[in-house]
Amino acid sequence: MMVRVASLLVIFFVGIVDASAQRLVASSSDPHISITSTFSGEEITFFGNIEKAFDQSPSAITNNYHIVIAVRGPSSTRVARRKTNQFGVWLNGEEVAFKSFPSFFHIISNLPLEQVADQQALAVNGLAFDSAPFLQPVGNIAKAGEFSQELIRLMKEQDLYKKIEHGVTFHSDTFYSARIQLPAHVPNGNYIAITHLFQDGQLMAKKAQRFSVRTVGFERFLSSSAKDYSFLYGLVCVLLAIFTGWLSGVAFRR
Repeated sequence: MMVRVASLLVIFFVGIVDASAQRLVASSSDPHISITSTFSGEEITFFGNIEKAFDQSPSAITNNYHIVIAVRGPSSTRVARRKTNQFGVWLNGEEVAFKSFPSFFHIISNLPLEQVADQQALAVNGLAFDSAPFLQPVGNIAKAGEFSQELIRLMKEQDLYKKIEHGVTFHSDTFYSARIQLPAHVPNGNYIAITHLFQDGQLMAKKAQRFSVRTVGFERFLSSSAKDYSFLYGLVCVLLAIFTGWLSGVAFRR
């Protein structure tokens, strides 16, 4: 009985906190990104407004807000390997696998993250590349830290991981917008953009939005064929290469 009463009290107080918190309205410019043969990247805009809760007075809205947007792509298992020189030949040596590792991760904020909240608050909310939710090592756990940093470095070099400070612009005390550039080699799949509202180092609200990146047209047909009918796809490619070589020989025969 006491446990049930305590649970009800917790729910009651959580409801009070949620009811008194600011509300975050967020959206994006394009929920569907299409990749074609001419795709060279795409710019996507996130925007929104901070509104008072239903039981708050207008004075509850101030101008000391901070916005941090985390955009993450489809997750997969990634393997980080170390090359070793064995008798003059560079071969794969130690390796560490990370499951549920985001293939794309951009963090956009209106100020440097250390001015928004402390490291613990950022990590708890998944606003760090090496946050625990995204680093789930499998196998050689003892060296997970070393290998994870190298994996993150490689993702940064490909512009798949990026931290964009001063990337969020406040157009008024409550209205904001942010733009990110998706590279030409952005992975296919479903993406999630979570907008976090901070005030005085505390998370006040957050809002999730989803968008997708898909290859369309003939390129999608080729991609699907290579994945679903790999043997037939490979056979057709070999026959096409042989035919092309024979046709070239006939065309340029003297």
